[in-house]
Amino acid sequence: MDAAPASSSAWTTTAACLAVVLLIFLVRRQSSSWGQPPLPPGPPGEFLLGHLRVIPKEKTAETYAEWAKKYESDVIYVKSLGQPIIVVNSVEAAKDLLDRRGANYCDRPRFTLFEVMGWGKTLTFLPFGPRWQMHRKLLQTTFSNTNVRQWHQLQVSEARKSVHNIVKDPKNWEVSMKRFAVAIVLKVSYGIEVHDDGDPYVKIADDAMYATGNGGVPANSIVDVFPAARHLPNWLVRDWSLKFAREWGWAIQKLHDVPFAVTQNEVVGERSPACPDARKTDKVKARGKENPSFAHTLLETYTSNAKNGLNNEWSLDDIKGAAGAIFIAGADTVTARTCNRFQSERGNADFSVQQTWATITVFVLNMVLHPEIQAKAQALIDRVVGLERLPDLSDRPSLQYIDHIVQEVYRWSPLAPLGIPHKSLENDVYNGMFIPKGSIIFANSHAMTQDERMYRDPKSFNPDRYKPPSAGGFGEPLPLGQFGFGRRVCVGRFLADNSVWIAAATMLATLNIGKKVRPDGQVTEPDVVFTNGGTCHPEHFDCSITPRSDKAAALLRQSLSAS
Repeated sequence: MDAAPASSSAWTTTAACLAVVLLIFLVRRQSSSWGQPPLPPGPPGEFLLGHLRVIPKEKTAETYAEWAKKYESDVIYVKSLGQPIIVVNSVEAAKDLLDRRGANYCDRPRFTLFEVMGWGKTLTFLPFGPRWQMHRKLLQTTFSNTNVRQWHQLQVSEARKSVHNIVKDPKNWEVSMKRFAVAIVLKVSYGIEVHDDGDPYVKIADDAMYATGNGGVPANSIVDVFPAARHLPNWLVRDWSLKFAREWGWAIQKLHDVPFAVTQNEVVGERSPACPDARKTDKVKARGKENPSFAHTLLETYTSNAKNGLNNEWSLDDIKGAAGAIFIAGADTVTARTCNRFQSERGNADFSVQQTWATITVFVLNMVLHPEIQAKAQALIDRVVGLERLPDLSDRPSLQYIDHIVQEVYRWSPLAPLGIPHKSLENDVYNGMFIPKGSIIFANSHAMTQDERMYRDPKSFNPDRYKPPSAGGFGEPLPLGQFGFGRRVCVGRFLADNSVWIAAATMLATLNIGKKVRPDGQVTEPDVVFTNGGTCHPEHFDCSITPRSDKAAALLRQSLSAS
């Protein structure tokens, strides 16, 4: 009979204690900033809450950009529940702070909700320290601009396979592009091949993306504000995002365990109980050597050291976490929706899989909207590559206009307008403005790519803007920020960029992309609607996709038989 009152009393007591702790925290933080230079400008806030109710839940990046103009400062300041937030709204300021002073801005805020869900050992969310440095070193070496060349043929092959699927089933072109992204990530990280859209590993990735994207906003839940709450039962915390993270943690665990167990089985030659459905091979040890994947390489070194009694620099958990990071390679710019502390939207998780797919979606949308740009690109490919073969990554230096199209896709609609926040390790002063220790730092790529001081008519899609004036362009700079800044820049940026480029080049060489025509002959204008929140990509739109010619379709079929 007294269970309900007792529960209510416990919750009231807990809330009161948390309020006292918060008040003490706010007073101490305020006193520590006395005597310092002024903070960057920003809108007025409220007592205790700061700007919690001032920061909009939608179009946050656009609002920050407007405030930067209003207060005539590339750096603005807001505060939420005592947490100082610095928003950087220009490339110059981002390079000054996050690149040139990168040692002070290489930390991350703690994402406790992600830890509960199972992402705590992943590079993207690791705090600055020895473990982060080790993971970073492992991934940087593997994904340097030189080393990613070993996967060029994989990317070319998967692009052709996916575009061939589009020719067969153009209505499901988005599904084919998602499979393209999953196939590259799984092969590179674990050496696993994705055979079709129904492959079980695609389902594993889908479950993990659903879990991460629909579990609330990390760094905005009660466990992110008060990490100790993660140990309390659901009935006491009453936070749906924590409950969801606990219920769906199995999906993140499976993402790490199953492909890792397959790789471990191939390297060691023993079936792992974590992966009873591991694909059988006749020569598992030999196959491990044939797969130059990230996990294979590290596991072979680890196993060899263990056999020879040598110390290993990294543990099996480190290998598992680092390999899992490849799934969110590019996360500095692509997981922002799920990591924006001060937004309450919930949406899809943006792994490298979704980044590649979403970027290609923006590309397709602009080919629908700008047939003249598509025709110009196709004419260039026909002239440089010819009609007897398909483009590959070795053609990239000769197809600069395709490069400019890809760069304009990055600039025209940044997928992660605010990216994943950095955190300052010490107090700093920038242009006479005080940046407190422990500040959350957002790099507003929306403000940077739409900066009228750098780009003429920034809302228009114009690949020629990057050409020098002598060649009829504006000589404008290539966009920066789509892969992050400083020591948190995306380690997989070269791999991701190559994937987007070869997908775009293959589609341009073999497909005509246009507006949908209804049975009555009426042309359907595509709905240009973008998602709101930390990520910004087009929602579904109607379009028409057909082979450019019978010859183009035949080249795709021949490429599959050759591979």
